[in-house]
Amino acid sequence: QTQAQDKTMQVDWELSQSLTADGHGVRGVGIADLFSSSKDGGDSKPSVSGADQYKLVTGTQAGTVMEFGIPTASLDAWQYQHDNAVTSVLCCDDNNTVITGSKDSKIRLFDRTTKALQGTLEGHQKPVTSLAVHKQWLVSGSWDGTAKIWNWQTQAMVGTLPDHENSVCVTILGASDTSLQVVTGSAGRAQPNNQIRDHTVRLWSIDLSTGQVTKLYQVANDHDGPIRDVCVMESSGSPQLATCSNDGTVKLRAPESGKCSSTLMFLQQQQQHPPMLLSLCSTTDGCLVASAEDGHVIVWDLASGVAEPQTILHASCVWRVEPLPNGDFCTASDDGTVRIFTRASDRMATTEERQAFADDVAAATAKKQGGPSAEEIAKLPFWEQNHEKRGTSEGQVQLFQKGGIAIAAQWSTASQTWIEVGQVMGNAGGGGGGGENEGMLDGVRYDHVLPVELENAGSVVNLKIGYNNGENPFTAAQRFIDAHMLPQYHLSQIADYIQQRTGSGGGAPMLGDASVPPPTTGVPMATYQHIPAKHYLAFELSVKSASTTLDKMKIKLAEFNKLSDAQMDRVGALMDVIKATNRYHSCKIEDVMIFGDLLNNLEPSQSFPALDLARLAVLHPDAADTRHSAIWNDVFQKAILLFGDPASKEGPAIPMLSFRLFANALKGGPGSQKALLPLMETILNVCAKPHVQSSNKNVRLSLATLFYNMAVYAKMAGLPSTNFPIELFLTILSEVLTTPTFKQYEEPAMMRTLQTLGTLCLAYPAECKMVAKRLFLASKVEPAASAHSSTTKAAAKEVYAALQ
Repeated sequence: QTQAQDKTMQVDWELSQSLTADGHGVRGVGIADLFSSSKDGGDSKPSVSGADQYKLVTGTQAGTVMEFGIPTASLDAWQYQHDNAVTSVLCCDDNNTVITGSKDSKIRLFDRTTKALQGTLEGHQKPVTSLAVHKQWLVSGSWDGTAKIWNWQTQAMVGTLPDHENSVCVTILGASDTSLQVVTGSAGRAQPNNQIRDHTVRLWSIDLSTGQVTKLYQVANDHDGPIRDVCVMESSGSPQLATCSNDGTVKLRAPESGKCSSTLMFLQQQQQHPPMLLSLCSTTDGCLVASAEDGHVIVWDLASGVAEPQTILHASCVWRVEPLPNGDFCTASDDGTVRIFTRASDRMATTEERQAFADDVAAATAKKQGGPSAEEIAKLPFWEQNHEKRGTSEGQVQLFQKGGIAIAAQWSTASQTWIEVGQVMGNAGGGGGGGENEGMLDGVRYDHVLPVELENAGSVVNLKIGYNNGENPFTAAQRFIDAHMLPQYHLSQIADYIQQRTGSGGGAPMLGDASVPPPTTGVPMATYQHIPAKHYLAFELSVKSASTTLDKMKIKLAEFNKLSDAQMDRVGALMDVIKATNRYHSCKIEDVMIFGDLLNNLEPSQSFPALDLARLAVLHPDAADTRHSAIWNDVFQKAILLFGDPASKEGPAIPMLSFRLFANALKGGPGSQKALLPLMETILNVCAKPHVQSSNKNVRLSLATLFYNMAVYAKMAGLPSTNFPIELFLTILSEVLTTPTFKQYEEPAMMRTLQTLGTLCLAYPAECKMVAKRLFLASKVEPAASAHSSTTKAAAKEVYAALQ
């Protein structure tokens, strides 16, 4: 820092500005730096009168987006309304593209100047929880247990980082032109003993040209609770990783191994109730900032080596902290306010503003000592007028006054009404401890740790819920539902139970089977719509075109002058039967041997009419009968040999018609199926593998159809895995689904490829998952479908689920 800067810097962080818009809780903040010079870690370029140095774009739990100019505090309320709560916001390196993550699982791209929606990225199955960006590369984390890599400029998915334990937080450790290094943290899974385990830090490398994902390391269970955020500290000499957790600690980690080098604790608060730390950031001058569920913001000045952190208490939960271009940081709070904190005296708020902030915090602390006061209840909207206040998202909790008491209601999107769930009461414990119920849970100390019994699949699982005096019981109940992924309809029952146990007492509730909603809800079980493939596909001729097409084949065979008159008569008789498609089930084809004779007499380059005729004949029920199995086996082997001839590489006809012949043989009948079965591995190796990257779309579609029919046959026939080349098959499918190959595949071919993979996964789940994990197949299916329709994307999601 310069000497001039030192004169304006204070030791402690102080409030600089408070920014409030619609009053809804703020979950995410993105920063658009209007002066590129401010990214170097120094002070921002001095602004001219009325000009802003950067913009803060905020997303709220009501789904709204607000934009504040700093330092003018100008407010621009965006007109766009998200369907659900906004959970994360960031601004891209161009400082004009804003990206939001939402509870509805979607990621949206906006032009900050015009406020127009530019695109929507779909791929996650549950709420988006975290976003990180580097140039055109976007990383998203979700409650669905995955992180995904996107090119936000092309709006294409590049890859998936699978197999996380519930909610995922993300950050980018490093990047080059060809690869990306991403760090993820997971929330862990609930164990039968009510412990949360397997919360894990992982480092991944992603090849940006192929989408190949490689996990470099993972470190599990060194926190005592779910990992809530991860960040990279760039200002500490060499990069360091930091993670925060529900256990109230921050762990500093070596980026090359992920191992913890030191642990930062909020000692003052740790003696009573360690706060759940929700967010982390690193300021440009070497401070590490964490935010907590209980409203605390903790700042460790690592650069100066000061051991004791500074704590800044807020009136309510602080969801997010973000570094600002000029060295300040901001907090996003549940009270709907974004606050900026600074150590520069010339940017500090006035004494009156800082005192008002302190008074708000003191009032909120006093308020937590009991339930709503009569004055507070009087300010609530009347229950009788609830129809005038619409909810903003499914499950939103709103307080009303009814008969002089405060009640909680939950918004139902389906019925577009508020549903009363119970009375909001104070607690008998006041501000003191919890007495006999006090204890630790998931590394956090609570005034009350209460037992809950959950019936699941006929057995009873014993869980526990943590609750602190003064806390809204519905907030604690919702936290418990989220942690254990329980159905939302338990909210009222759990909140009532908390109030009973912390007031007049009561027994542990028995919650119904967590996997099955009550009969009155009528919620159906999820089923696959696109997999497995249920029937064969075929390359046939329509009645209208059959005669013309077959006549052209006959003319071409005559032009080659390789067949005798007797052979041409046999060909003509066969064509007459095929033309009479309405008699397929009453006529017979005895002369199947003609195809072997044709392939023997014709030059390889002349074989395409014979292959075309054979692929039509093999669909005839009589021709595909078991008595002709040996003959078809000979025909198929001759077709395979053509792939070794240079003629097969001179044009698309021979591979295309051979793949169609093999595909139709699987639909034809028991004889053709029996003939092809022992040749499947050879066909995949010798014929299919060299043509995966064919430049001809008809070859690609024919090949994808062959894959599809092979999978259908394997599942319908119940082939044992020992008789089916699973590893070879999945290796070839992996090549199809890898960039740049998948970009060549049109939608029908890609859809059939995805359905092939999904069908195989359901037919051979254990074997396919083992091979797929080694090939990183799960991370490839959704990117391969990203350029296609919603139907193909939906199929990709089902295949991804089948691979888990």
